[in-house]
Amino acid sequence: MTDATQLQARYEKFSRLLTSTASDSELLAIQELLNALGERIVLAPGSLLETEPWSRPGGLIEYSMAVTQQMRTIAKAMGLSIAPYSIIRVGLLHSLGLIGDSTKDYFLPQDSDWHRKQGRLYRYNEELPKMPVAHRTLFLLQEFGVHLTIDEWVAIATAGGPSREENRFYVGSEPQLSVLLSQSRQWIHAFNNN
Repeated sequence: MTDATQLQARYEKFSRLLTSTASDSELLAIQELLNALGERIVLAPGSLLETEPWSRPGGLIEYSMAVTQQMRTIAKAMGLSIAPYSIIRVGLLHSLGLIGDSTKDYFLPQDSDWHRKQGRLYRYNEELPKMPVAHRTLFLLQEFGVHLTIDEWVAIATAGGPSREENRFYVGSEPQLSVLLSQSRQWIHAFNNN
């Protein structure tokens, strides 16, 4: 179990990294997003499945930080010419939709004993409009006025991978940032599920 001190330290690092990507004109939007959603970001799990290491409070930040670090590592190793601020911004924000919307949580505690025994610690909040996590992320970002470059937007929009119906259009023409995010997510899941 992650204690409050660890959760706070991770959130402070997350916030510091995220605000470092903002221009002077964007800083207010990022700060408003963090002020409004900060507590929920801190506590949000990154998965509903017990088998995933991010299925606990603080899991979303832990997962987002791991993906960001993996993106930075791969970009450096491959000599990719992607702006570091774009890597950080996309890595940290790509799964923000897992918190839900601006008022309702995406994951709710599982109230079914049968599902808990199957390893599903949470259930989806049926009060939220149905949409992929990536689209919910983009909606939240626009709601707070956080502007993205076209490559950042496409990377977040296609974060679910090329096999998702809504992402097939981009296959073969996606920006390097999108491929980098997708590959980093795959590496993180592969290393943490073995």
